[in-house]
Amino acid sequence: MMRSVALITASLLAVGGTTAQAESDAERAARCAGQAQIVARAVSLRAGGTDEGATTAQLGASDSGIDPKYAPSVSILVGWIYTLPTDQMTPEVATAFETQCLGYKP
Repeated sequence: MMRSVALITASLLAVGGTTAQAESDAERAARCAGQAQIVARAVSLRAGGTDEGATTAQLGASDSGIDPKYAPSVSILVGWIYTLPTDQMTPEVATAFETQCLGYKP
């Protein structure tokens, strides 16, 4: 799972038009936390039986509570969550994602 987290993290660096080099530490921390929130909610929805399309729609909705600047990440992150084995649908996925996101060096 950690390898796939690193790959997903790398693919999200330019989502929203921000490159990793242009981010301050605070901006990176905010982005990683915002994207980890998406991961956590996607894991919860999938574990609860929600299908990928409905999860993407729910998290992408304007009333989802997801910060709009992270909306472009929703479909990528949800798609990734639905590739993971069912037994990995735990809160640790979001924690691992955030850790890798914070530590990624382009």
